[in-house]
Amino acid sequence: MYYYKKKDMYIFSDEEKQQAHNISVIDYLQRVYGFSFKKSGQGYRCVEHNSLVVNADEKSWYWNSHGFGGGDVVEFIRKYENVSFEEALKKVLAPIVSSDNYNYKSASKSPVPAKRELLLPPKKQGKYNRVFAYLTKTRCIDKDIVTVLLHKKFIYEDTHGNCVFVGYNKNGLPAYASMRTTMTEHKFRRDAVGSNKSNGFYLKGYDRKKVYVFEAPIDLLSHASICNMSKKDCRDWLNCTRLSLGGVSDNALDHFLIDYPEVEEICFCLDNDSAGKEATEKYMLKYADKGYKVSSQPSAFKDYNEDLVYMVKNCKSRCI
Repeated sequence: MYYYKKKDMYIFSDEEKQQAHNISVIDYLQRVYGFSFKKSGQGYRCVEHNSLVVNADEKSWYWNSHGFGGGDVVEFIRKYENVSFEEALKKVLAPIVSSDNYNYKSASKSPVPAKRELLLPPKKQGKYNRVFAYLTKTRCIDKDIVTVLLHKKFIYEDTHGNCVFVGYNKNGLPAYASMRTTMTEHKFRRDAVGSNKSNGFYLKGYDRKKVYVFEAPIDLLSHASICNMSKKDCRDWLNCTRLSLGGVSDNALDHFLIDYPEVEEICFCLDNDSAGKEATEKYMLKYADKGYKVSSQPSAFKDYNEDLVYMVKNCKSRCI
């Protein structure tokens, strides 16, 4: 790999491109992103993101929930991190920079990265109009809830117009951040660099003995909004403690229960699909064995946001 300073570009040899293409997607994702995989049919399925599958060749892959795929790890980085082909190839080849002559030597294989500090995406200056409109109009989340969480810095809008959900640790410091596009015609979701997936996004309520568990922050906020609607009380959402796993892995729940040992009851509100049902069944057995009182509260539709959108639109139609 060589940096051509005059044209501000990198030049890659055919051998380097082939080397990157031959890297196992499974090995790279385990090493760099902390994903884990299990054998599933002729290929492999990601444990943390059930809809992400890698074929038997360990190169080609497809992420069903995002609606995209590719033939190697470079394509994964390009689409998952929303970067150019050049940037993705640089990451895979792990260049060693020499500031004296701008020459780069590619490592024989990517090193195991050290634990990174959380890098929160830069915030947009001014009002977060796109995020507010996306959450309250597209997702129908209660405006009062969104306003409070924007003020408390649990949610903000980055410079690209994405919605950022910030998960704080028990010391009140940011430990996790999940980004989601506000453009409904696109599918873009990813965690910020250095995010601690075991921390998750959660909101503590007055009741600290019971926690409601969701797959995504949007569903967590949708459940809070439904509670407000049902009780006709704009402050009812403050009573419950809610946790988002960031998928179907229970790492964030394990971590939460260690940080907050006062929890006695867990209510699983995972998606009403095959992955969510399978995870709910497994976790109810697991945490019941640990001595917790467990229950499930599945959504009527695919997830709690679909339930909320239906309720809001149905309510509006009756009022016309």
